Amino acid sequence: MNTSSPRVWLAEPVIRRYLDGVRGGIPLAKEQLRLLVQLVGASGQPLHRFLDLGCGDGVLGCALLEEWPEARGVFLDFAQPMIEAARLKLGDQARRHEFCLVDYADPDWTQSVRRFGPFDAVVSGYSIHHQEDARKQTLYREIFGLLQPGAIFLNLEHVSSASRWGEEIHDEIFVESLVAFHSRIGTAAGRVDIERDYYQRDDKAANRLAPVELQCRWLREIGYVGVDCFFKICELALFGGIRPAQPRS
Repeated sequence: MNTSSPRVWLAEPVIRRYLDGVRGGIPLAKEQLRLLVQLVGASGQPLHRFLDLGCGDGVLGCALLEEWPEARGVFLDFAQPMIEAARLKLGDQARRHEFCLVDYADPDWTQSVRRFGPFDAVVSGYSIHHQEDARKQTLYREIFGLLQPGAIFLNLEHVSSASRWGEEIHDEIFVESLVAFHSRIGTAAGRVDIERDYYQRDDKAANRLAPVELQCRWLREIGYVGVDCFFKICELALFGGIRPAQPRS
């Protein structure tokens, strides 16, 4: 298995490890979701249609639907187990939404969702950092083209630290959060096991991290307004911007 490629996320063990043992242990995960929902509401754009890009188990889209239950979502991921996990999380409501098994690294990916847009919000969680920087920039531009004027794009993302010390602090905080999570859910995993899995995980080499400041600059250059980093704890950041309601003169 090529662990330096995003396609490592097609492997069932990698997916199961993330969904069962990591997703619930992300530091301040509830606060991140709460802020994301608040920002979508603060954008002033009524939420009728949204895209959850690289949806995983659909946690971001489900958070939006708790606030806007009548909205229609498109859940897109390139891994079938992730799509199925999102369907399962949505339960009986899944039939109201669209599920796209598509790799957004493919430049033609927008054709699979364009008929469901334009979108009032596009959200993404811990997914885009697997792309090279040039692809990130192009993807942000493609997302801009899918947004309704006045709509928001929010990326809840793994970003790079400015120093090795920052990386070490991030790792310590993440491991502590994972230990607390596994203690709450009563797994047999101890600190030694959790640390080993964290530092030796198969997907680590697939990360292509970029500074949040640089990514915000890319968004501004594309034409997003109100661009900011709204939340950051070490290497976890929530940032984004809005497609202007009126085109630039």
